[in-house]
Amino acid sequence: MKGKETTVVGIDWSSNSHTCYALEDEKLFKISDDVAGYKKLINRYEKAVFVIEEANNRIGQYLLKNNKKVYVLSPSRSKQARQYHFSSGAKTDNLDAKAIALTFKEHPGYCFEARYSEDAVTITEMVNAYNVVCNSHAQNCNRLHTALGKYFPEFLRVMKDAYKSVAALIILSEYPTIDELRETTNDELKKLINSKEARFNSSLKKKLDTIRKEADSWNASSYGSRLIKTLVQTLYALRMEKEHLLAEMDRFLKASPYKVVLTVPGIGAVAGAYIVKAFLTHDFKNYQEFQRYVGTIPMIVQSGKKSFMIMRRKCDRDTRDKLYFAALASRSQSSWTKAYYLKKRNEGKTNGHALRALGNILLKISFAVLSKFEEYDEAFFLNAKGIKTHLNHTTNSQSNSNPGDSQDVNPSLAATKDVIDVLTVTGR
Repeated sequence: MKGKETTVVGIDWSSNSHTCYALEDEKLFKISDDVAGYKKLINRYEKAVFVIEEANNRIGQYLLKNNKKVYVLSPSRSKQARQYHFSSGAKTDNLDAKAIALTFKEHPGYCFEARYSEDAVTITEMVNAYNVVCNSHAQNCNRLHTALGKYFPEFLRVMKDAYKSVAALIILSEYPTIDELRETTNDELKKLINSKEARFNSSLKKKLDTIRKEADSWNASSYGSRLIKTLVQTLYALRMEKEHLLAEMDRFLKASPYKVVLTVPGIGAVAGAYIVKAFLTHDFKNYQEFQRYVGTIPMIVQSGKKSFMIMRRKCDRDTRDKLYFAALASRSQSSWTKAYYLKKRNEGKTNGHALRALGNILLKISFAVLSKFEEYDEAFFLNAKGIKTHLNHTTNSQSNSNPGDSQDVNPSLAATKDVIDVLTVTGR
């Protein structure tokens, strides 16, 4: 049977099979997680709109490669939809598939249209790998901290946060206990560290001397020594892979049309890769949709006469986190970003609030440069609403008496009202 063009098919995917629900036909069925199962779905509903939870899955890629219209729904939205449509709130594959389809029908704004391209696949794989490596690195840092606290507490106390530095990892990989560390000299350690292209400085020398002097021999078993060595080797390998992925992301962006994102203040290879990945895998109609997806714009919650704003939870948190650090870096790269941050702080906003607000503007600019493949132009950004401003903030003049009502040359690149206020005040 050929499905109608208006047919909506909700898909609850899993590793072995996928549960599908055709909304108009009110039919539930399952398909296998292989090409035969995907073809069965396409042949049955050739012109349907497919809605699926957003995640790394093969069925979504297959449908997009075959030019099917695919919309994605965040897992948290799917959970909320299941609780809304079904009073029991029970989680089953059948209810999930139904809830996904019903959400698209009743709240299409919760879903984003997915896109497919070879560049999107490449950057997605890199970003996913970087996520896994970073998370594994953080977990193993905590494990090493625990192991050192038990078997080599003096090393942890003296080195403090530097216990996970490259030089410290090199030392622990060879000398994981105080007895082994006392058997070697600083000259031997310096030779070892320099051979791995790391630095052995006077501060590290003093710390090692302090550890040798103050540490007690805990008669640690060979198991503790082997555990520390294993964790250190894992951490060192993860760190090398992290640097390798960072270099690959940088090369990919610089060799592609998406290198324009790197011209935005504060946006480096990592933040740029996350932004480009989100941009290429979704068909955002405007920058507001992009901001809503990433979660840089807050939600307004209203109850009676009271209303307040909260951070979005149903969003791309990884990209939002990278924008936070991009905003932090941008303060030293552009005059208006620092002024905007200070304005928010003077208003009584927290450091995090100010950086998130700045990141929201950087994401808007990123959307503009990626949409037009044009490099960021600071003078154009500041003058887009008719504000004639020198970048050093010494003088300011307005060509419009009310710039907020003027027509933007490019709305996505236009300076926001907050930025204009900052520049006007600073120039006085």
